[in-house]
Amino acid sequence: MLGFSFVWIVKKHVASLCTYWKISKDQALAYAKEFYQYSHPLFVYALVGLFVGILDRWLLQVFSGSVQQGFYGLSYQIGAVCFLFTSAMTPLITREFSIAFAKQDLTQMAYLFRRYIPLLYGIAAFFSCFIAMQAENVAYIFGGAKFHDAALTIAIMAFYPIHQVYGQLSGSVFYATGQTGLYRNIGITIGIFELPVTYFLIAPGDMMGLNAGSTGLAIKMVMMQFVATNVQLYFNSRFLKLSFRKYLAHQLVCISCLLLLVFMSLKVVDYLHISSNIVINFLLNGIIYSITVAGLTCFVPAFFGFTRKDIRSLFQRLSKGIRS
Repeated sequence: MLGFSFVWIVKKHVASLCTYWKISKDQALAYAKEFYQYSHPLFVYALVGLFVGILDRWLLQVFSGSVQQGFYGLSYQIGAVCFLFTSAMTPLITREFSIAFAKQDLTQMAYLFRRYIPLLYGIAAFFSCFIAMQAENVAYIFGGAKFHDAALTIAIMAFYPIHQVYGQLSGSVFYATGQTGLYRNIGITIGIFELPVTYFLIAPGDMMGLNAGSTGLAIKMVMMQFVATNVQLYFNSRFLKLSFRKYLAHQLVCISCLLLLVFMSLKVVDYLHISSNIVINFLLNGIIYSITVAGLTCFVPAFFGFTRKDIRSLFQRLSKGIRS
């Protein structure tokens, strides 16, 4: 109904749609060819990803049963919460990459990459590292006592959204520059190795596996995601003439520092012993952790991709907001 209303308004107040939207046969063929060249690699990649994803869950069900399936499902959903905070930015950044590439402005694309990739990676890592270190409490809060054994799976799967964010943002460069064929080739190549790794981690010992259940599948997801996103990062770094080693080092240093800060907050709360309530301790840990991360960002702005100018500007805006 909304579509018909739109067409009626346009036809009434502008000119006939047919006059403006009519294209020749050659134009239609050119558009169709362009659409096929851009989209068919993504379609093939999506089919392979769907196939691998279904087989992963099927193998987990066959070898480990419904309980482990439930543990993995809970850990995946909790991990997805971390991704919510950054996923909304991906279409906006893809748009900016597309505009810059249309102008053949690789300098601007490199600037956008340097500006936003470390920032959004750091935001995702901020939540993921906290959940990983608080896995037992998270399992109890969201699943109850019955999901106590899911804590290890949750702790491992918490790291998945970190590189999922990196993959989305790095993948936006492939979308914006039309390198969908390369994007497909990277994804399918990684996908070929995923199923044997899944089998090895999940299958029982008498079938040459480790019988790791949901924990094994979580390890596979995080490990293969890390490899895939860094292969993408390598090609994007070459395309934009950036340092691949710098971004790889940032990933490792960022996670290490955040895990250390979470560990410190846990020790502080345990030392103070303010309450024995799980939820209260969880919130206290979150507050102390957030304060320490904010302090780290002020002293080392590059940790989240900021500059000292950005920090000064942020404090100025906060002070103006408080005064008003």
